[in-house]
Amino acid sequence: MSFVAKIPNDSTPGSTRRTAAVLFDDHFSSTLTWAGLTSSGGSIAQSGAVISDKSIGVLTWSTGTTSTGRVATLSHVDGLWFGSTRYTFESRAGLANLSTANEAYTVRFGFMDSATGDATDGHYFRYTHGTNTGRWQCVTRTNSVETLTNTTVAAVGLTNGEPYSIFRIDVASSGTKIVFTIDGRIVATHTTGPTTSTRATGFGYSIIKSAGTTARQLCVDYTYFVANIQGER
Repeated sequence: MSFVAKIPNDSTPGSTRRTAAVLFDDHFSSTLTWAGLTSSGGSIAQSGAVISDKSIGVLTWSTGTTSTGRVATLSHVDGLWFGSTRYTFESRAGLANLSTANEAYTVRFGFMDSATGDATDGHYFRYTHGTNTGRWQCVTRTNSVETLTNTTVAAVGLTNGEPYSIFRIDVASSGTKIVFTIDGRIVATHTTGPTTSTRATGFGYSIIKSAGTTARQLCVDYTYFVANIQGER
């Protein structure tokens, strides 16, 4: 289920449809109306194995059973650009199994424009076992030039449908203050990033396998996106 609507809190900048856009998807359906799917051996599906009493409606992004399997869902990759509008991306997400040397994969999600690797332009979270000793990374890319923060937050595999974490990225209207949080705690602040329409991007998720033939999954409880537009559209 997803919708685009006005922001209900009038104290929030952009409280009408003409000055804001909101998307909230609780993933009760495997059809994402806001994103296109790109895959090579991978797929997305609903899975009861990763649902708990706190995680109602969960989609899994699965690599499939090849050593290079991948799947990504992205909004229009020229659909937004930073530098005049304030953006938020938030997701409650978890990993069914951690990446290992024998079953290696990389996960990315947030603002990004590539289904097959790192973005040309964007701000996103990234994880694989062999980088930053399996801890989450916060990535900003501007025309493929990377600004990176290695967090101290270790990725955790799900057990009986928990624990999920809440990942959030807030981009100021200037486009030059980007705050990354995990479970409400600031883990990175970047002060440079892509701006203007020539550095447009989108938002979404990807998981890409690089070793092993056992399927690995990124599990997402919900996706939340807000654009607070400066002035009416």
